[in-house]
Amino acid sequence: MIDFQDAQRRVIAACPPLERETIALAEVLGRVVADDVVARGEVVPFARSAMDGFALHAAETSPGRVFPVRAAAYAQAAEPARHVAGTATAIATGAPLPLGANAVVAVEDVVRDNGSIRLASPLRRGEHVFPPGEDAHRGERLVAAGTLLEPCHLGLLAAAGCTQLSVRRRPRIALICGGDELVPIDGTPAHGQIRNSNAMVVRSFVARAGGAIVSEATVPDDRETLVAALRRALESADVVVTTGGASVGERDFTKPALRDLGAAFAFESVALRPARPTAFATLGATRIAVLAGNPAAVFVALVEFVGPAVAALQGAARLHPAQRRARLDGRVHAKPDRTYLPFVHVRWQDGYIATPLDNQCSALTRTASEAHGLAVIEPGSRDYVARDEVEVHFYRTPAL
Repeated sequence: MIDFQDAQRRVIAACPPLERETIALAEVLGRVVADDVVARGEVVPFARSAMDGFALHAAETSPGRVFPVRAAAYAQAAEPARHVAGTATAIATGAPLPLGANAVVAVEDVVRDNGSIRLASPLRRGEHVFPPGEDAHRGERLVAAGTLLEPCHLGLLAAAGCTQLSVRRRPRIALICGGDELVPIDGTPAHGQIRNSNAMVVRSFVARAGGAIVSEATVPDDRETLVAALRRALESADVVVTTGGASVGERDFTKPALRDLGAAFAFESVALRPARPTAFATLGATRIAVLAGNPAAVFVALVEFVGPAVAALQGAARLHPAQRRARLDGRVHAKPDRTYLPFVHVRWQDGYIATPLDNQCSALTRTASEAHGLAVIEPGSRDYVARDEVEVHFYRTPAL
């Protein structure tokens, strides 16, 4: 059994970035950029008006001066207008600045009279003007390698004329859920059976993390059947995720089955509660994340191990969930020999306040849905009490 941080480091070390692929900009949302993206030219390449108004030459302006409006400039003009000394050019927001003009006065800041405008005050050079390259200059980095692409990035990349990007391939994930007691979620459980909620959680978590489920199987507590399922999963996956059969009971076959196949374990258990039976192994180029069967333990392992592994395989700059300091609103008993990650509900009150949920039983499915994150309680003999500060690993955003 190894400590929590060491286990995380070993998982990341086994997950170098996958190969690159080039895809269209319209398809890159949620993908991770493989290389820095730099501007190939000025974004935007011309000076333009920041508002509706009138373009002038600043040196000609003074309080009370009147300028006849002789021309107009609009965004769709085929050729730039030319400023005529002593006159004003009506201009729309975003329209190219007329050649020879260097400032814009807003419509609401002039007095209009019979085709002319009167200024209240002089203009400064560049006033209400976006200069060329206001968004980005040629050669400037737009998006750094390792960035998880969001809609805000796509707008900038589109403005810069990027039609395709080099991104990391999505990790292929195979899922195997083990247990005689499991039935499909649309089934009716008999006595001693439960619906396979873990499959839904893993599937959705992997999708949100950027992975792609390529195969899925539910197997009984039978060693030979499990070995066969693992063989099939290993053929197509970058990562195999198993749930159930991870402990040391007579019918816990996942780790023995992996040994039968020749897998090399980075670790076989973690000094962690919940999720102590979590293991991580490799076989050839495939990684295997062995998760316990209890729903809360599965969720903790997804947040702390599987999520970072999927992020690392994509070359993501941020591997771990958002981490913030919070003040406890309740008592938590530390565990003498392992890190404890209780589920906490978080609110904002002059800082983050983390309230441990009353029921931390790892067999419950509702625990994770009622919390926002996991508090990190270091091994020891002390009790953590209200107002003690702890680190919280967020897996969803609290309402502020």
